[in-house]
Amino acid sequence: MINRIFSLVIATVLFVSLISCNDKPSDLAINLLPDTVAVSFLSSLDTMIITGKSVYSPKLPIFNNGSVFIGKFEDMEAISLINFAYLPDTLGNITVDLIESAELTLYPDRYAYGDTLGGSFGFDIYQVIRRWTPESTTYDSVMVSPANYFSTQKIGQWEGNIQLADTIDPIKIELPHDLIIEWLKTETVFDSTSQSMVPKRIPNWGLAFIPKPNTNVIHRFEAAAPAKLLSSTVVVKYKDAQADTTKYLNLVSGIDVSYLKSSIPDTEKVVIQNGLNYWTKFDFDITMIPKYSGFHKVQFELTLDPENSRAGNVPLDSVIEMGYYIDEQKSNFFNYTGFRQAGTNKYIFPSLTSIFQYINKFSGKFTLELTPYAIENQSRELERLTFFGLDEPDESKRPTLKIIYSLNPAYLEPGK
Repeated sequence: MINRIFSLVIATVLFVSLISCNDKPSDLAINLLPDTVAVSFLSSLDTMIITGKSVYSPKLPIFNNGSVFIGKFEDMEAISLINFAYLPDTLGNITVDLIESAELTLYPDRYAYGDTLGGSFGFDIYQVIRRWTPESTTYDSVMVSPANYFSTQKIGQWEGNIQLADTIDPIKIELPHDLIIEWLKTETVFDSTSQSMVPKRIPNWGLAFIPKPNTNVIHRFEAAAPAKLLSSTVVVKYKDAQADTTKYLNLVSGIDVSYLKSSIPDTEKVVIQNGLNYWTKFDFDITMIPKYSGFHKVQFELTLDPENSRAGNVPLDSVIEMGYYIDEQKSNFFNYTGFRQAGTNKYIFPSLTSIFQYINKFSGKFTLELTPYAIENQSRELERLTFFGLDEPDESKRPTLKIIYSLNPAYLEPGK
């Protein structure tokens, strides 16, 4: 009896379900049927989506990022300023005759840019005689003639070949002993906390490293950075006259900055360069796409121009970035990563969809900036990637934007 009742219930449910399947969609569902959505495709090769581009150099000094550059290659020159930290204010009375040695040590690493095989390398060292800051000082302000940032007389030099091996010998240079006396000088000032006159060290501005004229390679050296263990040092060996003992004063670099100079690259091309930080801005206009459309895929492609690119002793970057910035402080609002397709010269940003979806709700016009990938490339290498420009005769090599989007049903658009 129970089985007969259960069978009757199942039959009834199936009958009702079959009737329901034949009902028309509800008012809510009818507008979501596939035939109400129009899918469209746009390409920058036949539509003016990319309206312009410009190559420029943002002000991003190579400052306390773990490396400094010294040298010259072709039309590029790199100079560095180093200020040594942790000088005491208790050795202001030390005299030159008490200093036995003052040894500067620089630590080259394996990266170099230029003629790394038979290149000539050398630099001169000068005492910096005025205040400088990573933000306000520039290559041009340092290298004016006559010099006003550093002394006219060089206080040290080095010339030779740096063998780029797994382990590289440090460079050691003896500094003038009277320079150390200058660094340790103090003056008596009133201290409001102790309500007394106390010694205060007179500021010094460090050392300038200027490549010799015949140099044709740029080397990278270890430098200060947060949590960095290795950077330039100065070890001062001196006699303590009162205790009749020999002591050591160890100074490490506290502020390291490199300034680089090079000619402006071909602005008809698309250029990004590490170190010098040449970037390229792309201007986009998607006002031809109705507001509140749905963006399914936005892909951007660039083609490398190997002949006009430059590499050091590492391969050209295979990863690059594009970003949307909302203010002069470079707050990165949207950020995207592009990759070089293996075995080709194509660099692909597989999805810029989110920024296009966002901008489509507003003006439809905006700018994206093409940059090197991350701080490692921007501050610790010098490679230049050059891509074919918007006017390249071969259309297949031009920067190309491809968009797949759909028009939402009218009832979903605000105001309709």
